[in-house]
Amino acid sequence: MNFDEPIDRSGYPTLKWSPAYLTEHYGRADVIPMSVADMDLKAPPAVVEALVKRAEHGVYGYERRPESVWSAWSGWYQARHGWRVERAQAVPSPSILSAVAVLIQQHSSEGDGVIVQPPVFFEFRQVVRQNRRTVVKNPLKYEGGRYRMDLEDLEQKAADPNNRVLILCNPHNPVGRVWTRQELEEVDRICERHGVFVIADEIHGDFAFPPHRYVPYLSVAASGNAAACLSPGKTFNVSGVVDAVTVLPDEEQRERFRTFVRRLHMNRTHVFANAAVEAAYRGGGAWLDALLKYLRGNVDLVRRRLDREDVGIELVEPEGTFLAWLDFRGLGLDAKELETFLAQNARVALAQGYWFGREGAGFARMTLGAPRSTVERAVDRIVRAVRQG
Repeated sequence: MNFDEPIDRSGYPTLKWSPAYLTEHYGRADVIPMSVADMDLKAPPAVVEALVKRAEHGVYGYERRPESVWSAWSGWYQARHGWRVERAQAVPSPSILSAVAVLIQQHSSEGDGVIVQPPVFFEFRQVVRQNRRTVVKNPLKYEGGRYRMDLEDLEQKAADPNNRVLILCNPHNPVGRVWTRQELEEVDRICERHGVFVIADEIHGDFAFPPHRYVPYLSVAASGNAAACLSPGKTFNVSGVVDAVTVLPDEEQRERFRTFVRRLHMNRTHVFANAAVEAAYRGGGAWLDALLKYLRGNVDLVRRRLDREDVGIELVEPEGTFLAWLDFRGLGLDAKELETFLAQNARVALAQGYWFGREGAGFARMTLGAPRSTVERAVDRIVRAVRQG
C-alpha cells in the first residue's frame, strides 16, 4: 500500500493520460492530468492477486455471478455502513449511468422534468437530455464556505407535477458534501409528498472523512419510491473492470427494471468483474482505510499550501470523495479565462467548474487520488502561474 509510488499509465489507452484527449480538451499534452475522476493509484493487492489468478486459468468463457460475490457485496455494506440489503432487491447493470438512463425512462415520460442539484456531475444533464427529458435545476447554496441543499426550492420544484424524478448525488460530486441523515430524510419527505422518484448515485459512498459518515439514501427513504445505484469502481479504482448494481426496494419497480435490462441483455457480467468485486469487498478494507488517511493528507497539503501562499484560491473543504473543489473566483477571471490560465499558464488539467453547470463557474475540480508528489507538483504550478501573472 505504497500510495507514493508513481504509476506510469502512458503505455495504455487511458483516457485521463491520453495525449490526444489532453490536446483536444486543454490545447497541450504536457499538462498534469487531474480532471478525470479515477485514481493514479494501484488497486488493492487482493484485487490484483485475484485478477492475476483468474487470468492464469486461461479459460474466459461465460460466467454467472456466484452467490459469493453477492454475499461479499452485501456483507461490506452491512459491516461498513450498517445497511442491510436483501439480495433479491439488487439488479446488476453495466454502469451507473446506464441504470440512471433506464430509471429515468421508467419513471417519467418525454418532456418531463428531471431535477438535478448543480454544480453536479455533468453527465447527469447529458443522460437527461439524451432521454428527451427536461433538466430542472435545484441549485445548491454556497454559504460560509460550505454547500447545502436549497430544500425550499426543492419543495417548489418537486410540487410541479411535470417534474417526476430527482437525481441525488450522495456523496456529492464535485463539491464533496457528505449529506447528513437529517438532510436525506428531508429530501425523502419532500419527494414522497409529491410522488417524485429518487435516483441516488452513491458511487462515492465509501469516501467519507471522519467525523462525516455516508448514509445510504435507501436506509432513510421511508416511501421506497427510490433506487440506489452502487459500484465498487471508484472505491477500489477498478472502474474499467467492474459493473454496477441497482437496488430497488419496491418489488413492482424492481421487476420492471429487471425485465428491461434482460430485454436489452444488460445483465451480463464477465469473469474479471466477478474476481475483482469479490476480492475487493472481502480483502480491500485495510487498503481503503489506509487510502482514506492518504487522501486526507492530500487534502491537508492543498489547504495548507493555498492558505500559506494566499494567492486568491480557496479549497472548499471536502467531507468526502477523492476530489477537491477549488474556488478560483479571487483571481478575477471569467470561466473561459480561468480555463485558459490553468491549461496554458499553469499546465494543469482540471475539470472546469462550468462543466458542472453555470453554478460552478469560477471553480474547478482536482482529482486527489494520486501520489502526493503529483498533487504537490500541480499546486506548485498553479501558485507559480498566479505569481507570474
